[in-house]
Amino acid sequence: MDAEGARHLRAKIEERQLEHWQQARAVREGLQDPVDPDGEHLVRCRDGVREYEPRPGHRFVKLLVDGHWQTAPVA
Repeated sequence: MDAEGARHLRAKIEERQLEHWQQARAVREGLQDPVDPDGEHLVRCRDGVREYEPRPGHRFVKLLVDGHWQTAPVA
């Protein structure tokens, strides 16, 4: 993959992550940050769950609960 392809792929990933964050009603209504403040540590997102690893071996999740993202330890 060349540099232009990498930039395009990165932009698509960031767009998808932002769309996932904006699923929360609280985000859309301005009650939570418009972008994920922990987004730089995001390692995975799926239906209503965002998983983070701010440093090796230390993970937490944010769960979509009643329209808000809530932080929780990894089970």
